[in-house]
Amino acid sequence: MSATIVSAAKELFQKKGYSDTKIADIIKAAKVTKAEFDKCYNSKQDVCSDVLKLYKNDLKSRFKTYDENDNMRQRLSMFLDAYFEDAENIAANGCPIFNLYYDLRSVKGELSKSVNEILEMQHQWIDEQFVIMLKSQSGTDQGDRLMSAVSGLILLAKLTNDPAMFKVQIIQLRSWIRSM
Repeated sequence: MSATIVSAAKELFQKKGYSDTKIADIIKAAKVTKAEFDKCYNSKQDVCSDVLKLYKNDLKSRFKTYDENDNMRQRLSMFLDAYFEDAENIAANGCPIFNLYYDLRSVKGELSKSVNEILEMQHQWIDEQFVIMLKSQSGTDQGDRLMSAVSGLILLAKLTNDPAMFKVQIIQLRSWIRSM
């Protein structure tokens, strides 16, 4: 039952935002009763904590899969492919992690810390790929550029609701990485 609640909350947080999502919305979307919700969670914060754990575990799992490939360019391309495959959702709703970051960044406590950790983990992984690929610590500059480009594209895709533009730009980023 908690998985159903987390799944519903995850979708609502992305579409409506954390602040605008009420427990009643989660209950309705999860198709559970208030009593069933209360058995699993004490608050919206508790549900969000589990949503963030899910995102963190998913990202760790994806990085582990990417790291099985010996080619850093291919690893970074696989990372970008995940955004490419989710272009429709991103154009309509934005990036779920970025959305939660924007909603939670001013909130002090575990939720803010957790979403920051997820973005820092992503940033660190990207930087590591460039450092290995370019055999230099200056590779972190390239990691910063990639993360900035992806963040900007996500914002632009949501603003324009244009998944085709987003996909074209992701392809351009993959080409840039392969050219290094």
